[in-house]
Amino acid sequence: MLKKTALILTMFIAGAYIIFALMFLTGKPQESSCKGIAVSIDDYAMDILAVEDIESLLRSKGLAINDRPINNISCDKIERTIESSSLIENCECFKSHREIVGINVKCKRPIMQVFDKEGREFFIDDKGDIINGLPKALYLPVANGNIDREMAKNELLQIALFLDENRFWQEQTEQIFFTSNKEALLVPRIGNHIVEIGRIENLDEKFSKLRKFYDKGLNEIGWNKYSKINIEFKNQVICTKRR
Repeated sequence: MLKKTALILTMFIAGAYIIFALMFLTGKPQESSCKGIAVSIDDYAMDILAVEDIESLLRSKGLAINDRPINNISCDKIERTIESSSLIENCECFKSHREIVGINVKCKRPIMQVFDKEGREFFIDDKGDIINGLPKALYLPVANGNIDREMAKNELLQIALFLDENRFWQEQTEQIFFTSNKEALLVPRIGNHIVEIGRIENLDEKFSKLRKFYDKGLNEIGWNKYSKINIEFKNQVICTKRR
């Protein structure tokens, strides 16, 4: 019995010594380093934002990821930093079991470029949110004139959505200009004339009669015959001849 107890004690001491020796020789376990970053961006936004733009933003804020200890990387901080951009609607960051940091980015969808009455440039998305600048140029209708931020979320948004939902008019519209009394003028891409829209109301009706006038009128008599085409009034298209 005494020999058995001594044997167990000896084995326990030997095991403890081995564990101690391993800890002493190897020191603390090394932290795993991040092995890469995987950024996912919505397909429709690939023309606006690139993976390189996200990586550049993180680097500019001191949040470079590659080769950093994975435990020292804050997903919350990455999300807040990316969402600080007015172009980003939502960001989700996570760490995978392979020491990869994943970032899913959802962008806002700009539908009009705007120059307000102070000459400041911004974009509006399909919800009326303001986007301050884009990494890449986009082929969008431009609005300027007597525009402020409040108007951008109301009258301007209405006509921006109308153009966005009607491909013909989106491609035909070069510029929307707002006068001091909030009436709109349209500068078309084809045709040397100005379209007087008036107040931003009844847009379906106004542009429907303009399309008919284009198809049955200007296609016959020429696109440069008139300097102004007024579609403001119900059931009327009023034209001013070019002098």
